[in-house]
Amino acid sequence: MIVVIPSYNEPALLRSLESLYRCRLPSCFVEVIIVMNHPEHASKDARRQNEESLRDAAHWILQHTSSKLHFHVIYKPDVPEKIAGVGYARKTGMDEAVYHYLRSNVDDGVIIGFDADATCDENYLEEIERTFFGGKQVNGASIYFEHPIEGDEFDASVYEGIVLYELHLRYLNQALRHAGFPYAYHTVGSSFAVSAPAYVKQGGINKRKAGEDFHFLQKIIPLGNYVEINTTRVLPSPRPSNRVPFGTGASISQWMNNGFAALYTYPLEPFEDLKQLFALVPRFFKTNETEVEKLCTPLPYPIQDYLLQNNYLEHISQANANSASPEAFRKRFFSWFDGLKTVKYLNESCRQVYSKQSAQIAAGRLLKKLGYDNIYTARELLYIYRKIERVELKSSPQSSAHHPLEDCDLSRDRNFP
Repeated sequence: MIVVIPSYNEPALLRSLESLYRCRLPSCFVEVIIVMNHPEHASKDARRQNEESLRDAAHWILQHTSSKLHFHVIYKPDVPEKIAGVGYARKTGMDEAVYHYLRSNVDDGVIIGFDADATCDENYLEEIERTFFGGKQVNGASIYFEHPIEGDEFDASVYEGIVLYELHLRYLNQALRHAGFPYAYHTVGSSFAVSAPAYVKQGGINKRKAGEDFHFLQKIIPLGNYVEINTTRVLPSPRPSNRVPFGTGASISQWMNNGFAALYTYPLEPFEDLKQLFALVPRFFKTNETEVEKLCTPLPYPIQDYLLQNNYLEHISQANANSASPEAFRKRFFSWFDGLKTVKYLNESCRQVYSKQSAQIAAGRLLKKLGYDNIYTARELLYIYRKIERVELKSSPQSSAHHPLEDCDLSRDRNFP
């Protein structure tokens, strides 16, 4: 297994390496590739930090190499501005991992995405090995994560913001599942793994300056045999950052710069639109265009308009012409109406019809839809969503009188404040 860590202007790198070093080692060999990089117009401070990190990492590696665990640094200074960014660094490391596997005649290796400011639980490597080498073919996996939401490393406002941002991520994932979208998984750069054959088959990761993890995993997930690893944990940093236009760091920066205004997300309505559309997919199979159009007539205006903009009748006809079974048609339909098209609909509908809501309100509305009647703080909502995703609890309690905090056993959770 090879862990790939992009690192730019990263003072916490050694903490991340220590975290991986403290992991219980699996039976297979593990390599960690750190891609130290900076753009050609990087500031003096960033260059100085990279040089310091490079020296510190080299010294640390000499003292922490074993027969089953090896750390290696790739240094990429002055990357052209046009391609510089986390996507370029991640691709450099992941492509290097493939080269290592080819050179070593390893045809079933695993490439793991991690970040230079993240840490992990001690069973992290063991659980990834168990998932990928447990006897079943696995093309990729999303790994369970939790941002730190308390402590003394950051201001209290940062922890308040990360509660809302993680709540947004988990609400988005669960709302997509509520809508019936089959490829609803977290796509976090510090928390995924992919088989080397699947990586090669799908053409590798791109060099996008941001969102490279989302776009890459949208190519891996539809292959099938994609799973969630909920038996371990990655802890990404909640720190604010302006390196990329969106993501954790950017969202926390915006939260702080806006005077701690509510962190907004998509409301429940566009997910309900999608749910109505996705429920029709089985009925589209071997149905002519006229009947498909009739089936879509009762759909809400926003989703109807979006379908028209995207020539839905043509795509459904093509899917029918090339599908011999309902399952084959379903796969082709969602190859067209994929994760990117779904997110575009959420954005488009919120620009034209709906208004975004605070993450707390939207997440609470979904839980109420699923049978939770109480009103909760943002932190309580986050713990409910974490429990739902980690231990795969049913989405609703047995009765409206049953308290979901009891169902999730949060009062006895060592991490629940």
